[in-house]
Amino acid sequence: MLMRRLRRILRDERGSVPIEGMLGALLILGWYVIAFQFFDAFRTKAQALKASYTVADMISREETPIGPTYMTGAKRMFDFMMNSDASRSWMRVAIIYCPSDGNANTTIDCDGDTHEFALDKSWATGSIAVHTETTINAEKDRIPLMSEGDYAVILETSLSYNPIFDIGQKSLSLDGGQTWTSQGLSEQLRFSNFIITRARGVRNTWSDAS
Repeated sequence: MLMRRLRRILRDERGSVPIEGMLGALLILGWYVIAFQFFDAFRTKAQALKASYTVADMISREETPIGPTYMTGAKRMFDFMMNSDASRSWMRVAIIYCPSDGNANTTIDCDGDTHEFALDKSWATGSIAVHTETTINAEKDRIPLMSEGDYAVILETSLSYNPIFDIGQKSLSLDGGQTWTSQGLSEQLRFSNFIITRARGVRNTWSDAS
């Protein structure tokens, strides 16, 4: 009896235009929401990169020492450009250089391998750890070749992105507790940038009073 009813439903070609239209509209709306969410994520990522380069370029043009007050203002400007709450982002800066070996007949090239980079000063917002020479040289693959006496500024920014719609962290878990699949955007998604720049004029220096 049940199988007969199921076969009858399968053979039935009748339908309701309003109901089918409503189902189709829901599918289109769902696709639009997801597409807009990913578009906004990429837009925010690009905006964070532009804002980071703006701050780095601003630092590279400074002819006077930079310091905690200056970098606090730079962080505030970054948050303003991102239209973001200050608690959702952090900033770290480091002034590095290629030290001399004291031999006038030797040309030193700092490549993080045969000759390591030296740290002049590092500063960071909030509870973010400042750089040490060990952590700087751990990033050697991201730092370009520097000649003896060269100075550069490393600017790092990180922004926590909160998805507009609740489509993140969705997953299907098996009986053993293992996550089988996930979809959407993570609620812990961060957009981080690591930018290296050289001074456009006199080299950048640090002063705790600035």
